[in-house]
Amino acid sequence: MIFNRNTVATAVLCLGLSLQVSAHAAIAPALGVSGNPVRNDVQRPQKGKECGNIDITKTFDSSTAVQANANGTFDVFIANFNAGVDGSRQVTVLVDPTGTGKSFVSADVLQNGDKNPSNVGLQQLVVQLPSGAACTGGASKDKCLVSFTTAGGFGNCIVVEQGKGAAKGNGAATSSAKASASSSATKSSVKASATKSATKSSAKSSATSSATKSSSKASASSSSAKSSSTAASSSASTSASQTQSASATSSAFDPSNTQGLTLSQIDAALQSEFNRLKQEIEKKIKEEESLKSQKSHKSQKSQKKQRAARWARDV
Repeated sequence: MIFNRNTVATAVLCLGLSLQVSAHAAIAPALGVSGNPVRNDVQRPQKGKECGNIDITKTFDSSTAVQANANGTFDVFIANFNAGVDGSRQVTVLVDPTGTGKSFVSADVLQNGDKNPSNVGLQQLVVQLPSGAACTGGASKDKCLVSFTTAGGFGNCIVVEQGKGAAKGNGAATSSAKASASSSATKSSVKASATKSATKSSAKSSATSSATKSSSKASASSSSAKSSSTAASSSASTSASQTQSASATSSAFDPSNTQGLTLSQIDAALQSEFNRLKQEIEKKIKEEESLKSQKSHKSQKSQKKQRAARWARDV
């Protein structure tokens, strides 16, 4: 049988198109797709059309968003529908912080997929948002548009949300952490200051009352006692004051017992009590923040595992 050149060329073209149809890989949750993406949802990202044929304006806010971590990273799953380079799970990533599809910049892929997989299945990808990037897209003003392109030239876009608890990129993560630390320190300082003021007020009131009583007793004693007794009493009072001062320094401060203490000794005891209370408050605040962070991380991890499991069943 003899084939002319046109017949051969047509056959080669059809073969190439059939191979391209089967050469797909998608990243979930895909922009403009409800549920897990299938073969027909895969796009051909290119310059100026980083999301393929998807209408970004119409689908951005209605698409499922991936939650970014506090350090600016996020992870997703890629599924290939055939093996080989055409079904590659290795990707490059672009991020548009405005969510409009007009301001893409490169992002780092911390954990990539296989360039030439021998099987069909899922693989996890970990991406780092550009340093200092602040997602401002969508109605909530906290979303980024992210474009994935595989080594085989396929891919799609997804939506990433930074949210209230997430940092705006690496640079903003530091700022957020500092702001949080400053806020915690301010709360601790206010609480400790209030405690100190209340303690100081109580101590001064007690000290004034004790001093008044001591003055009355000393006056009565001075009227009836001899000068030698007064000297002995003065010596004993000095000794008692020194003993009381040492006792107050070595043990917890008791604002109801300040008799015989000088103002400088009272101030020193108050400062020590203030520092102790401040440390206790700061410790409790740190413990509460740590528990909240652990609960949030566990919840996100559980959601990601459930989504991956559902998609694995679909694939």
